[in-house]
Amino acid sequence: MKKSTSVLFLFLFFSLQSRAQTVPPKLDSMLHRTLDSMLAVVNAKGFGGAVQLPNGAVWAGGAGISSANPSEEINADHAFNIGSVTKTITAACVLQMADEGTLSLGDSLHQWLDTFQYINPNITVRQLLRHQSGIYDVFANPDAQPLWLQNPDSIWRQEDIITTFVRPPLFQPGASFSYSNTNYLLLGLLIEAASGKPYYQELRERFFTPLGLGSLSAMPLEPRPPSIAHLWLDLNGDGQVEDAHDFFSNWNSFATASGAAGIYYATPSDMARWMRAYMGGTLLSPAMMAQAKATVSTPFNGGTRYGLGLMERNFQTYKAFGHGGDAGYSASVWYFPAQDVSVAVLNNDGRRNSWTLAPVVLALLKTYIACTTMVSAPDLATAEPMRVFPNPFSGELNLSVNIPAGIREARVVLTNALGEQVASEPLRDWPADQQTVRLSSLEKLPAGLYFSTLVLDGRMATGTTKVVKN
Repeated sequence: MKKSTSVLFLFLFFSLQSRAQTVPPKLDSMLHRTLDSMLAVVNAKGFGGAVQLPNGAVWAGGAGISSANPSEEINADHAFNIGSVTKTITAACVLQMADEGTLSLGDSLHQWLDTFQYINPNITVRQLLRHQSGIYDVFANPDAQPLWLQNPDSIWRQEDIITTFVRPPLFQPGASFSYSNTNYLLLGLLIEAASGKPYYQELRERFFTPLGLGSLSAMPLEPRPPSIAHLWLDLNGDGQVEDAHDFFSNWNSFATASGAAGIYYATPSDMARWMRAYMGGTLLSPAMMAQAKATVSTPFNGGTRYGLGLMERNFQTYKAFGHGGDAGYSASVWYFPAQDVSVAVLNNDGRRNSWTLAPVVLALLKTYIACTTMVSAPDLATAEPMRVFPNPFSGELNLSVNIPAGIREARVVLTNALGEQVASEPLRDWPADQQTVRLSSLEKLPAGLYFSTLVLDGRMATGTTKVVKN
C-alpha cells in the first residue's frame, strides 16, 4: 500500500460521501430524543453522541450541560477527551506500517528502541498491541499523579514518563493479559522511530487530514478544538461535581503523559467517522485487519475480548468492535459490522466511566434499527394521532388509535428508554374508525420515560407517543 495513493483515495471518497448524504428527518428526531432520555437513565451531566449510517451520513447531537456559568448546553460541535479510544488510532498506524513493510508485528523492541529498565527488550510489537507484554502500567504508579499535579505546566516526553514511573513487570511476555498504558507509550515511540516524525504528526498525516477528522487534537501539542465540553469532577471529595474545565484543560503534564495511549480530544461525529472508516476495512489489508480482530479473553465487563488495540464485545445480541476510554471524561466508540453502523458516545461527567455508557450506545443503535424498519404509513398522516391516557400513568395505560386500510395485524407496544419492550397488546375486531387498547399490570415498571408505538403487520409504524410512569 503506497501511503500517498491511499491518502488521496480516502480524501476523495469520504469527502464526496459526507457531502452527498443526509440523515432522514424522522431518524434525526428519534436519535435526539433517545440521547435526551438516556441522560436521565445514566444520570450524567452531559453527552455528545453520533451515529454514522451505512450510506455515510452522520447524525450528531448533544444532551445536558457543558457550562453552568455562563449557561451552555452541549451540542454536536463540542469536543471531549476520548482517553484510551486513542489506542485504536495508534494501533491502526502501527498496523498500517506493518502492511507497508516498514516494520513487522513480530519485531522485538530492541530492533527499534533503546533499552528501558524493567522492560524486556524481546517483547514484540504484537504483544504490546494486545497487552500481553507484562509491562507495568506507569499510570498505576502512586507517585505519578501527585508529581503531575505539582507541575501542571510540564510537557513530558513519553520516554521520560516510562523511565520515571515504570516498575518491575507483572509476568513474562506472552504469559497473560494485563492492560497497560505503557504498551502504547512505547508504540508511540516506535511510530516516531519508524517515521522520523512525532507520533501525533504521523497520525494526522495518515488519518486525520485524509479522513477530514478536523476536530482531533493532541492538546497541548496541537491547537485546541474550537469548542470543548467542560469536564465536571468532584474536586473536594464531597460527592458533588464542579466545573473543572479551567484546571483539566490546562493540565499539560497529565495530557502529555497520556501521549499515544490517551491524549486526544475529538467530537462524537469525528469519532463515529473514525471507527467506521477503520473497521470498514479502508485503512488496512484484509489480512492485517483479520490479525487486528484476533482476540484474547480479558477480565473486562460484558465478556469483552481484546485484539490489536481493539475491543470486541456484544451489546445484547449485537456484535461490535471498538474501544472505551476514561481520563476524567469517558468515551465509548463502536462499530457494528452486521449493521455497518458506528456509534460514539462521549461524556463530561467524572462520576461515570466508559462502561456506564454501554446502555446509551445500545439505545442509539436500537433507535437506528427501529427507524429503518418503520413503515411509511401514508394513511396515518391524515388520521387522528394516537391518544394516550392517563399520562402520567401508574397501573394501566389506555391508547386510542386509528388503523389504516389493508392492515392484517396490529398491536400497541410499550418500550422503555433503552428501547426494550416492556408491554404489548394486540388490537382486535377492526376495521373500525377508532379503537381503544388497554395495557394493564404496569404497576411494577420503574418510574420514568416510556414510548408507546403502533406495530402494523410486524413493523413499527411512524406514530410514537411519549408517556411517563409515576
